[in-house]
Amino acid sequence: MPDPKRNSSIFSFKKNQLRFLMLCCVFFIPVILAYAVVEIAVANIPNKFSIKQNYMETHAPEIETLVFGSSQIEKGINPAFLKAPAINLSSAGQHHNTDFEILKGVVDRFPNLKTVVFEVSYGHFELRHNSKYFWKHNIFLKYYHVNTFDRPTTPKDSLLFLAHPGKFSEILLTHYVKDTVPDVYNKFGFDLNHYEGKFKKLSYDSTSIVKKPVKIYKREDPKIFEHNSLYFYDMVEFCLNRGLNVVILSPPTFPNYNALRNGEILKRRDSILQDIVRKYDHVYFLNTESDSDFKVEDFRNENHLNPKGAEKLTKKLNTFLKKLEE
Repeated sequence: MPDPKRNSSIFSFKKNQLRFLMLCCVFFIPVILAYAVVEIAVANIPNKFSIKQNYMETHAPEIETLVFGSSQIEKGINPAFLKAPAINLSSAGQHHNTDFEILKGVVDRFPNLKTVVFEVSYGHFELRHNSKYFWKHNIFLKYYHVNTFDRPTTPKDSLLFLAHPGKFSEILLTHYVKDTVPDVYNKFGFDLNHYEGKFKKLSYDSTSIVKKPVKIYKREDPKIFEHNSLYFYDMVEFCLNRGLNVVILSPPTFPNYNALRNGEILKRRDSILQDIVRKYDHVYFLNTESDSDFKVEDFRNENHLNPKGAEKLTKKLNTFLKKLEE
């Protein structure tokens, strides 16, 4: 015969399980709904990545030049001033390994691609590559449909807010509550309104500027240099094997920044670039680090141009590219 006590215990256990599940639902469903609202709000904010995605998708057959780099190139190259159709896929904190993964992920979308521009600024070869925790992996997956995670992706990898809650909370606050200096993007995703910075605060007064501290990386790391430089050879050869020209670009930096550079880091960087240009055809180096055409009014800070300076640098790159065609 069935044991009444045992049946009662089973019923009580199942009842407790059901109660627990109901409590979980009461707690988690509002959390999930709240997150969904936040994610949708973030995704609906116009941003440079969504604009670049749209431009790539609508102009893929025309694009002849791809530009890669960190914030120095992101702020320094405005494709509006390039004669050949181009897109600048640089972003702050982006290093060569991320450049390469994006390039490999998008290169087949552009049947008329002719040139790839890579940044190699001072210290580039002695800074660590982006780690597997680089928060922009989610952005590149969502907008460029490129997996830079170095692993199989999951559905949550396309979520933006989870990638960097602090950053996207700030973006939400700035966009919906107190938009101080709004971004003004052109069709290429270049911010035309990005003048705010150290130099503007100092009224572009060189005397005041040179008295201020300069943030510059001076620590030598030969092991990272060896790894990064060998990796860069692979990037160059990938492009050449596809019949593409490679332009290595080093953007302008202000004289007080240049004066503080570590000579050994600079020497090692230049030795690699000289070897690459000497070893390979169709590889070219445009070094504008000490170009005297760039005045104090062209800079946001010691190593970033403002939109005015970007126009000047992009026109120089345009002239450089036109000469390659002659």
